[in-house]
Amino acid sequence: MASTPSLPGPRGAGEVLADAVRLQEAGRLGDAEAALRRAIALAPDHAEAHARLGWVLGGLARHDEAIAAQRRAIEIQPRFAGAWSNLGVALQAKGDHDGALAAMQHALTLDDGIAECHVNIGLEWQARGMAAQAARSLRRAAALDPGLVQAWTNLGIALQEAGDVRMALAASRRALGMSPGDRAARSNALMTAQYDGEIAMAALRHAAVQAAPAFGAERPLPSRRRDPGARIRVGYLSADLWSHPVGWMAARALVAHDRHAFEVHCFADHAVDDAVSREIRAGVEHWHGVRGLDDESLRAFILARGIDVLVDLAGHTAGSRLAVFAARAAPVQLAWLGYAASTGLATMDGVLVGEALAPPGAEAAFSEPLVRLPRLHFTYRPPDGAPPVSPPPAARTGTITLGSFNNPAKIGRETIAAWAAAMAAVTGSRLVLKWRSLADAESAQRVRRRFAIRGIDPARVDVRGPSPHAAMLAEYGDVDIALDPFPYGGGLTTCEALWMGVPVVTMPWLRPLSRQALAVLEAIGLPDLVARTPREFAATVARLAADAGRRAALRDGLRERMRASALFDGRSLAAALEQSYSAALASREAS
Repeated sequence: MASTPSLPGPRGAGEVLADAVRLQEAGRLGDAEAALRRAIALAPDHAEAHARLGWVLGGLARHDEAIAAQRRAIEIQPRFAGAWSNLGVALQAKGDHDGALAAMQHALTLDDGIAECHVNIGLEWQARGMAAQAARSLRRAAALDPGLVQAWTNLGIALQEAGDVRMALAASRRALGMSPGDRAARSNALMTAQYDGEIAMAALRHAAVQAAPAFGAERPLPSRRRDPGARIRVGYLSADLWSHPVGWMAARALVAHDRHAFEVHCFADHAVDDAVSREIRAGVEHWHGVRGLDDESLRAFILARGIDVLVDLAGHTAGSRLAVFAARAAPVQLAWLGYAASTGLATMDGVLVGEALAPPGAEAAFSEPLVRLPRLHFTYRPPDGAPPVSPPPAARTGTITLGSFNNPAKIGRETIAAWAAAMAAVTGSRLVLKWRSLADAESAQRVRRRFAIRGIDPARVDVRGPSPHAAMLAEYGDVDIALDPFPYGGGLTTCEALWMGVPVVTMPWLRPLSRQALAVLEAIGLPDLVARTPREFAATVARLAADAGRRAALRDGLRERMRASALFDGRSLAAALEQSYSAALASREAS
């Protein structure tokens, strides 16, 4: 909560408020709410009590009530900068981003020294794709309070999305240096490191293992005897079971489980309710909305449902609940889909990956055992509103257009070099790059400058910002050939390009995260679009660019290839997962 003035009030209310502050700082939000309501009953016009109540209600994901409480504090004291700042946070959580920005900017006109407010404005700019502006706000927060871990952590995220991975790592490590036990800082540093092609797999694994103690220690499970003939209870824990890459790629398998042998529970740690979440919710046996539960409460909730196999779909990405897995909430715990890298947790009993992502030697990337599935480890559910495939753009423009709609953080020095070589090999070609942070003029200029260093005229690089999903998919109508970045390749982005009729050329490394496009291309029978070296990558792009007939045939036939492949076979994936769950549980029970 932003700093607030100590307002006068009856002595009894002040004492109760002090108790509430202690409870709030201890994370006991329910008890803090009760204490704050007692303080307000004693002093109805105590602005700080209302503001703190709003902050607590926000922490409990009761956003409408939080907004009302902050507005009441402001009504009592209109120049209460902390309440204005907190109102912005509440509006931000509710999804009113324009209102949030206005409230927080007003807070700073009253008191420019609220470091937390600068952090939250930075997050708002970042959500709008204004990465450079976000970084300025976050640097201002860090200047006001150099010890504010969240300023450095979020600065790392903003710089990462702007494509400046080295500076992002430096900011993340600064946050860790100040607070080695900060879980968000740990996860952000590990996630950012995945984009750096110069960090060895073993070093990435070691960093994950070093981070693991921050998430807590294993605790014993309650004694429970499972009936050998009973269905296996599988729980999927995720903040992303909606129109998110994880939701798009998990949906078909989640709804295809064998209900005679498996009882499926989805623990949805999000408030989003859309077509994908509704489809999953309708297709699984048990859907539990767990948004707002703290780690201890969530673990207890999962334990109460007697889950046999608990599956993590987040790893160190946003919204992860690794502390629940670190404490252990089920006899068998596995990681799948959301983060094809090591969690570092000793309590994670395995990582589920497809064979294409985990060739011999991939064990070096993981502290957990690898559980190799005999097929692609995800499926694809195209969005309902996807536009039809458009004609090849080269027939219209007379020029080959290459493209990538991936996060600029993935477009590092190695990728720039390979893509520049491909552009040099295809005379007159253009490159379309699209991502939300590229709406920011500074980020766009930085990308063009990096290509210019490699001899590519910046005028040949078309940089685009965000657009609604259907409109973004339609922009694949401007692209003849999609380029996959490395060492962090595209997963959903690859599927979307292919669905829109655009062939993808990839160059996988040994890192599992670099091999997602390889797995998809093999699944749809296009292994010739997989290159082994940068020179071969450029040659593959040039060969495809020169073959208008093949490009046209692919554009017309990619959707049917995908429909006929493992990408659309949710039951096959569910069966492979079920076999792995059964084996892991049998091994656990035999030990």
